[in-house]
Amino acid sequence: MTRNTPMIRTTNVTTNGLGTLRTLRATSAATFITAAITVAGCGSVNTTYTRTTPADSAISAQTRVNDLFQEFFLTAKEVRMNRTKGGPMEVQIDVENNGFDYKTFSYRFDWVDTAGNVIPSQLSVWKVSNVPSGGSTVIRAIAPSDDASDFRLQLRQSES
Repeated sequence: MTRNTPMIRTTNVTTNGLGTLRTLRATSAATFITAAITVAGCGSVNTTYTRTTPADSAISAQTRVNDLFQEFFLTAKEVRMNRTKGGPMEVQIDVENNGFDYKTFSYRFDWVDTAGNVIPSQLSVWKVSNVPSGGSTVIRAIAPSDDASDFRLQLRQSES
């Protein structure tokens, strides 16, 4: 062979590199999905409900989300609000964890009057609660006075 003669190489491989790469990616993706499903099943809680429709006292609630992490995993499934026998309002909120991990969160209720003014209360403090993966919990609060007509619930992630 001389210096100017092109070198010709032959190979027995009939697939191109893209086919092999696609097969490798598909195998990796399938392995990851299988592992994720296995891990998710380990810490989750199965919950059974007898109620198929909202309660008579259920109300619609407006949600403003600033933390997308909370939106994807913690969901307020039902909000119930009614007057107690003593007169002040009571609210109960079903919070559901749709994530794969045990979630610890803090919450605070602020009560407002008919004009929208916050009613000062020593009960308006951050409280810690938690909910297992796939589980739910009920958070509740009673208004500090009969003047309360509505509430604001604030949720945030909590370390403990």
